[in-house]
Amino acid sequence: MQIESRKLGETLVKRKIITPEQLEKALELQRDSGKRVDKVLVEQGTVTPADMATAISLYLGIPFIELVQRKPQRQAIALIPHALAQKYSVLPIELVGNHLVLAMADPLDKLAYRNIQDVSGKIIEPVVAAQNDIRQGIDQNYDYSVGSKTSTGQTYGAQPRQTVAPPMEKIDESSVSQFIDALVSEAIQKRASDIHIEPLKDRLRIRYRIDGVLHDVKSLPLSIHPKIISRLKILAKMNITERRQPQDGHFSLRVEDNDIDIRVATYDTACGEMTVLRLLNRAFSLFELDELGFNPLSLERYEHMLEAPFGMIIVVGPTGSGKTTTLYASINHLRRDERNILTIEDPIEYEFDGVNQGQVNLKAGLTFASGLRAMLRLDPDVIVVGEIRDKETAQMAVQIALTGRLVLSSMHANDATRALFRLLDLGVEPSLISSSVIGVVSQRIVRRICRHCCRLVRASPETQLTYWEEFGQKRARFLYGTGCDSCANTGYFGRVGLFEVMLLSDEIQRMLMHGASPKEIETQAVQEGLITMRKDGMIKVREGITTPSEVTKAVFSIQQF
Repeated sequence: MQIESRKLGETLVKRKIITPEQLEKALELQRDSGKRVDKVLVEQGTVTPADMATAISLYLGIPFIELVQRKPQRQAIALIPHALAQKYSVLPIELVGNHLVLAMADPLDKLAYRNIQDVSGKIIEPVVAAQNDIRQGIDQNYDYSVGSKTSTGQTYGAQPRQTVAPPMEKIDESSVSQFIDALVSEAIQKRASDIHIEPLKDRLRIRYRIDGVLHDVKSLPLSIHPKIISRLKILAKMNITERRQPQDGHFSLRVEDNDIDIRVATYDTACGEMTVLRLLNRAFSLFELDELGFNPLSLERYEHMLEAPFGMIIVVGPTGSGKTTTLYASINHLRRDERNILTIEDPIEYEFDGVNQGQVNLKAGLTFASGLRAMLRLDPDVIVVGEIRDKETAQMAVQIALTGRLVLSSMHANDATRALFRLLDLGVEPSLISSSVIGVVSQRIVRRICRHCCRLVRASPETQLTYWEEFGQKRARFLYGTGCDSCANTGYFGRVGLFEVMLLSDEIQRMLMHGASPKEIETQAVQEGLITMRKDGMIKVREGITTPSEVTKAVFSIQQF
């Protein structure tokens, strides 16, 4: 990168756009920040986006175009969704046969190049343009509503303009409350789980998290940021004068006859306080296990595990992988009048009848471990631990599982086999793990293809190779969503889980006792019928449920390490 950066910088020096001293300073900043020298120079204001685009054009030998003098073809615009164009700062210009002329602010962005080629199904012919000109071109050539102006990797299409009242650009003191109501209402309509309000250097960015992916929905003037933050702090009963310390709180709104609990968290950044609103719908209906996406064989295994009268079942995965949803679906499966089910959670995400739910309260001294100790005096049949984070909680959960109770818990681990080694890291003896753990479920979440707008698209050679490696079959075209009103123009609607369910057989218990490695245990589990998350994901690709890129993003990156 340094050699390329110096050569690019020397191009700027030769054109007398920067001085040699400015180049050396930028290269030094590059080494400290890890950013390319062109990005450093533009962010500092040393070079204008137009001058940098010209230099990149000369350096790479790629044509430079002035977008103000070039009107994009509508058929070219239709090939690339607004969200993708916005995310990667690209603008489709012209379709020539099977070649798409694409204006790019950063033609070195290989990920952008690959994703756009996958979506369009065309051969990309890049040209260089200034980033601010590309953004202006996107605004002029795409129609979008507040809810459809997104920024995801695989998203599709554009929507007619819509309006949201009050107009976001005209927010004043009297309309802040209406703006927050409108923002939450729209987010609920778009199936968002979170709203991000983030001050940047030159604008206030509003993003929604829909189906697990953040969507850039609007840029607002920074001048309204203090009014919005102050109003949210009042609603959430926070300290309105405190800006440096992180705060959290909550409030409720009624949206379309539904009560929405809103958890608010603030964090001071270099550009001001960012705020995230977590939206929890009280009308949430619990999932059944067969609605989560389990492969039939994996579902049969998991339901068999839940029939055990005692022992421990662990659900693992990273943050946001749906562990709580799986635990709640499991509780729903276990609910009986003759059972006493107790939980200790942090926090309680959703309340439902028939289960005695408790929440961690550090100020009152109630932790996962102390909550578990208290539960033993409450005659439980099933205990659910929100998360095993430390040695004390891990050892307590294992001991309870050995005393005749069924314990369900979540934990952070990459896959099912490594969950066992995570317990070892927390100080639990191999003999106790073998005696107490019934099995482990590892999971991720991927987005479902929208059934209203899906179409076959030619995939990249890498995707085709991955499919061949998994199934030994050649396949060039896969289903993708093209974007429509039903999916808020993303090409996806809803999410589905990828699962691997590992039972601790006698052989796996023996291997664990004798110090086998995670890979050796995984190999044995596969021989015993384990369907890995990778396999489960590609099965869902084969069945047209999700896209190869979703599976790659969720699972394959882990397999490569």
